[in-house]
Amino acid sequence: MAEQNDTSEKIIKAFIELFRDHGYKGATTRAVAERAGVNEVTIFRHFGNKKGLMDAVLQKVSYTPMIEKIINEQMTWELEHDLLLISHGYHAYMEDMKDLILIVFREAGLFPEMNETVIEVPRQLRNAMVSYFTEMKKRGKIVETDIEFQAMNFIWLNFGYFISKARFGQELVPGSQDAFIKNSIQLFARGLTP
Repeated sequence: MAEQNDTSEKIIKAFIELFRDHGYKGATTRAVAERAGVNEVTIFRHFGNKKGLMDAVLQKVSYTPMIEKIINEQMTWELEHDLLLISHGYHAYMEDMKDLILIVFREAGLFPEMNETVIEVPRQLRNAMVSYFTEMKKRGKIVETDIEFQAMNFIWLNFGYFISKARFGQELVPGSQDAFIKNSIQLFARGLTP
């Protein structure tokens, strides 16, 4: 079993490297097999096809487990504090994965099978945030509101900052990331607090 996991990890690592260098089209199963030092048949045995490999890669690099870990282990159930923690974790992750994320967004529209997989990542984050806001509502810590919309507003606030900064840098986004997060979360939390 450990050998099978090692092989899967090598294949995933090779796919990520090729994807970063050559995009989805260039990360062929043949090239991945070559880089991972395995037979192409091994890729099909482990992942079924290229889409299965892409699914595994996105699960591996998904920020959802990190956000869920923050929600499950570090929440104080004080809205502003908790949202700051989640935002900082989100941005640390996004910065670490920036080049991969930008390639995914550039290419997802070109390859429907990749687009189907990519949508699962923000959907999982939305679900985690809906769970958090639902618990906050039960505790009487947020106002009566559409929780799904607020989960998406929170995601858009953070993702919008990330994509603007990645694309335009300081030209569009003056000041520090910490200042943006602090001010935005303060306003967001104020709007939801009874």
